[in-house]
Order: sequence, then C-alpha cells, then structure tokens
Amino acid sequence: MAGLGRFFLLGVALVVAIVALAWPQIEQQLIASGYSCPYPFSVLLSGKGAENEAAAEAEGLPKYTLEQLRLYDGSDEEKPILLAVGGKVLDVTSGAKFYAKGKSYNLFAGMACTRALALGSLKKEDITDDVADFDEKKKKELVETKEFYYEKYPIVRCVDPIRIWLSNVSPNTSARAGWRASLSLSA
Repeated sequence: MAGLGRFFLLGVALVVAIVALAWPQIEQQLIASGYSCPYPFSVLLSGKGAENEAAAEAEGLPKYTLEQLRLYDGSDEEKPILLAVGGKVLDVTSGAKFYAKGKSYNLFAGMACTRALALGSLKKEDITDDVADFDEKKKKELVETKEFYYEKYPIVRCVDPIRIWLSNVSPNTSARAGWRASLSLSA
C-alpha cells in the first residue's frame, strides 16, 4: 500500500508541475478569449496581487450608477473626487493636483474611464469602460493600468455592471460586444 501512496503523490506532483509550466500559456489563452486570469503569472512571480486584491476588496461594496459617479467630479470641494477603473470606483482625492477642477486629468473625475486610462488618451470619446475591441497588447496594458490604480488609490465602491453594459451598447456596438466589455471589467 505504501508504494501505491507514493505513486499517487508522484502523479499529483507531476500534474502540478505541468500546470505550473503551462500557466503562462493558459493565461494567454484566457486573455485572448476575453477573460481576465484570476491568478496572473506575473503576479505569482512578483508577489503583487493588486488586481486580485482589488476584486476581493470590492466584493460586497455598494454600487454606484454612472449618474451617481458623475456627482464626484471635483467641482464640489466638500465631496471626494472619484473615478472608475475596471468597474471599481476609486477615491482619487489624494491626487487632487491631477484630478481637481481645472487640472489636467479632471476630465476623468466622476467618470468610468478605463479605456482612456489604458490607452493613455485624453480624447472624450475614449472616456468609457468599453474595452471589447482591445487586442492582446491593449489587454496587457489594461491589466497594468488596473494594477497601478488599484495599488495607488482606495476602492470605495463598484460601478453597477448592468449600467456599464447599457452605456457601452450603442447603434454602433453590438450587444455581445457590450456584454464582453462588462465581463472584462468585472473580472
């Protein structure tokens, strides 16, 4: 019996080793399919887990509609300055020198602006959470952008994903693309 137990453990160790070696390719396939990898390879190597920690931290938080989010655009000094990245509402008040009224990035304040931040764009048409058309390179940049913001600013709420989806569906956008965008944001 002892020999059988060792054989079983050796088999389990072999399966774990194969999965560990194949993980970067598995992650690429998930990203290419429009899904977010729950345990990115780079995070496992670096020990950072900002995006995964952000997802766990945001779980159970109250949700804002896009209309509610717009009330926190920096025009009222009594209110915090908020913006949404990847479906998570962040308090960027500590970065008021960038996001306050009249500052260079104020156009993002009170907005869901994942696309613009991932692209590094200041164009009004990019201030949206629609990332359905992102290719592999842009998806990697999206992950890095979310990690940056989730590490730098506290997550205070989530954006209602149905509202994001509805705002992304227009006569030029198919419902399927809108749904993919909301899935990639909530993951």
